[in-house]
Amino acid sequence: MQTTKTSPTEPLATSLRLAPVHRARQSNRQTLNQPQHDSTVDPFSVPTVFVVDDDPEMRESLELLLLAETFRVETYESADAFWEVFHPDRRGCVILDIRMPGMDGLELLERISAHEHGLSVIVVSASADQGEKLRARKLGAIDFLPKPYDTKKLLATIREQLSQ
Repeated sequence: MQTTKTSPTEPLATSLRLAPVHRARQSNRQTLNQPQHDSTVDPFSVPTVFVVDDDPEMRESLELLLLAETFRVETYESADAFWEVFHPDRRGCVILDIRMPGMDGLELLERISAHEHGLSVIVVSASADQGEKLRARKLGAIDFLPKPYDTKKLLATIREQLSQ
């Protein structure tokens, strides 16, 4: 069981089903426009950025960037790990790599799109071809960014999606 905190003394939410490498964090930094959370807030009411990428360095650097921007972040080392905890009532944005061992990003996107959900999906890939890009768009991806991606564009897209 893991508890995510919004302040050093108040838990945000407790998750009972977590993949072994899954981490959920929220920055302790508060801004004037960001409401203080209390222990009654559950993960279904808090928009989250889900990072799904098999590259540990990519996951960690993106997690640190997003935490610095005060986003709530959950990271997953595989599409399978994310799918194990997927719930269509969660809100937020998924940063999804295409090429991963096991279930790939497009298969995960297909599974997600088969449900009514509150997630925006941004697909990232170092080596996607036109067919994969087209398929991702048809499955509902709101953007497709090449790796390495422009962090300003990525952050702007995330902010726009979470504000809807």
